[in-house]
Amino acid sequence: MQHKGKIVVKVIQKVLLIVMLISTENIFAIELSKEDVDQIHKDISGMYTAFESGDISLFLKSTHSSIYELVGGKANYESMTVSAIASLMEQGIVFHEATLGKPKRLYLAGDNEVCFVPRVSIMEIQGQKMKSTGFMIAIKKKDSSHWKYLDGSGLRKDQGLLWKLLPELSRDVELPANYIEML
Repeated sequence: MQHKGKIVVKVIQKVLLIVMLISTENIFAIELSKEDVDQIHKDISGMYTAFESGDISLFLKSTHSSIYELVGGKANYESMTVSAIASLMEQGIVFHEATLGKPKRLYLAGDNEVCFVPRVSIMEIQGQKMKSTGFMIAIKKKDSSHWKYLDGSGLRKDQGLLWKLLPELSRDVELPANYIEML
């Protein structure tokens, strides 16, 4: 009888472990494939190359739709973005260099997969050089290979916006550094 009791305890432990693993799916991070990392870097580099020359069409086309609701719709987002870029260009912004880091993990957020891509850029506005250390948020549906993006610099003042954009993302995610410093 004692032997059967030990077997029952072991079975219960295994069942509980499986239930725990299933219920905490969002907490566990998954490694990205080399193909995903290469595609993400290609997409983000292309977006910023176009952006830095004043062409924001690729940037707008590549934006994840979750931002639209926060800013009053897609048309409003596009209008605000065009206006902000025009203002930067009028101020004579000069982009000197940018580097992309490797996303560390892929996180699950409902039907989406999410990762954070560190980005450091050096720019100059009206003679003042600055270094922006931030990140892009790459998002895709689980069954897709097509990534969409959000700029993480909008989270500098309010990281809570991330969970308004992606409410099913675990609160335990580790965000990359996100700040600006004058040089």
